[in-house]
Amino acid sequence: MGLSSALNAAMSGLSLTKAQLVVTSQNIANANVDGYTLKTIVGTEVYNSTGSTSSVLTNQVTRQVNTQLQSSYWESLSDFSFATQYNDYIERLDQMFGVVGDASSIPSLMNDFTNALTALATDPSSQSTQEVAVSAAVELTNVINNSAEEVQELRRDSDASIADEVSKVNSLLQEIESLEDSIVAERSAGRSTVHLEDQLDVQLHALTEKMDVEISVGDDGLLGITTPTGLTLYDGRASELKFTASPTLGVGVEGNPIELVSPSGSVMTLSQYDLQSGSIGALVELRDTTLPETQARLDELASQMALALSQQVSEGVAADDGGVPPAATGMSVDTSNLMSSGDTIELEFEVNGELRKVSFVAVTDASLLPLSSDVTADSDDIVHGIVIPATTASLESQISSALGTGFDVSVDASGELSILTPTSSGTIEITGLIAKNTRTVTAEDGSEIPLFMDSKDGGIPYTGALEDGGQEEGFAQRMVINLAVLNDPSLLVGGGDDPSSERVSLLKDRLTQTEFIFSPSSGIGAKNSPYVGTISDFAIETVAKQSQIASAAATAELNSGTVTSIAQVAYENSYKVDVDEELVKLTELQNAYAANARVLTAIDEIYDTLFSIA
Repeated sequence: MGLSSALNAAMSGLSLTKAQLVVTSQNIANANVDGYTLKTIVGTEVYNSTGSTSSVLTNQVTRQVNTQLQSSYWESLSDFSFATQYNDYIERLDQMFGVVGDASSIPSLMNDFTNALTALATDPSSQSTQEVAVSAAVELTNVINNSAEEVQELRRDSDASIADEVSKVNSLLQEIESLEDSIVAERSAGRSTVHLEDQLDVQLHALTEKMDVEISVGDDGLLGITTPTGLTLYDGRASELKFTASPTLGVGVEGNPIELVSPSGSVMTLSQYDLQSGSIGALVELRDTTLPETQARLDELASQMALALSQQVSEGVAADDGGVPPAATGMSVDTSNLMSSGDTIELEFEVNGELRKVSFVAVTDASLLPLSSDVTADSDDIVHGIVIPATTASLESQISSALGTGFDVSVDASGELSILTPTSSGTIEITGLIAKNTRTVTAEDGSEIPLFMDSKDGGIPYTGALEDGGQEEGFAQRMVINLAVLNDPSLLVGGGDDPSSERVSLLKDRLTQTEFIFSPSSGIGAKNSPYVGTISDFAIETVAKQSQIASAAATAELNSGTVTSIAQVAYENSYKVDVDEELVKLTELQNAYAANARVLTAIDEIYDTLFSIA
């Protein structure tokens, strides 16, 4: 090798070593900076015409990032962010509901109320015992009211938080666009972009916490970000999320969707499949599913509790056509008290040994027909609506039309409904007929009493009416104690001068002994297997269900946190700076620098000698 070749090799080696010293020093200095990745710089050997190494070319600085580990970590981070955000709200909800044994919990207050009714049944003439029973009912009502209002407050809070998170996502997308523009400019100028790429990763990391996104890098090195369904969030230019919070978001009111506006102005709506992870996904899940279901549980409890105490049940009796022997038999029931929307007639019959059920539900608005099968909690019945008020002829016609041939339907002037079928073998056999109506007055006659009222429109009886979106929806907030009972607690024992335990005993039994079918929309029971139990049982289930949800949410956060922690360690180990290794490398580079410098010194001395000879 000639002196010029040796000089060229030493100079290029010195230049590479100098660059490596700078990079290694920066690695050590930034080892504890979040988002900083290990940087390296290597040289490429350059060969002369004879095939010998003539110099070394210093390449660009590169980052040491394992993109597979990065992708895995970001995916788990999105799941963990969802679980954390979700559990934060569920913990608040769980604290509000408490546990079954808490003195202030709904089951405990329900137990206090039924105990007060038991005491009143023992001594119905005691004014103080009457007042204690009413106070217990008031306290139970207040807790149900407050719990339902807290659910709606959490729903409004989650809606407002969606707006905040959407704003943050838009800021992140704008920052990503700005950083990639800078990266492209620096690449075009032949300069290193590793520091900008670190900053870009920090923004992408934050984005994955907010949303479930797919991140890709094209062959041209440019970034692409889409939602799971393929909607483009970023492709050289940032799209924008649009969302308007609803400060007055109430029961039954759907929250606004999140829309995606592309740079060209086209608007698309994010679906539930785009929001299955990330903090935004959790907030949408809470607002649209979890909290409405919690509200539905409270509404179902309040609704069934109100109806249990006020609903009169008329059992059908055997009936026939009067022939000897009768050609048609069945049952009859008094329907004269069916005057409120929500009142029902329930028919059971067998066809070739198979049980069938039909429920007729009264409505005052014919536009609601036909009714959904979900109007009743019983999954086995067929639901038909009947429009009231109705003449006997109209009621007869509506029921007959719904049942079709094979049934002989009649309603007499007193409101007695008879449903008969032929007695010939192999035909239909009527096995049950019940009429249920809600008692709307507190008169002394009758055992049922509308103790729990609907505060809407200044105070109305609760009948489970289906008009105006349904009376049950939001009833947990509107449920109040009947003002007449507040003013005169003796109404619990029949009022007047001759108090009796008959009414109060019925109220207690309706709460603790009578079983009801509860709607699966509450999240308790299933559509094809609804929960059946007493009001007291359902109160316990309401709190127990919340405890189950809280336990599941806490477990999900713990599990996803463990997975994310493992993924984070693996990812960070792929790029984190090991200061000890870098210090060793720094020493080696200093020695290499010194070696190259000595070569230059030796060449310089040789040239000096040669020049002196000349």
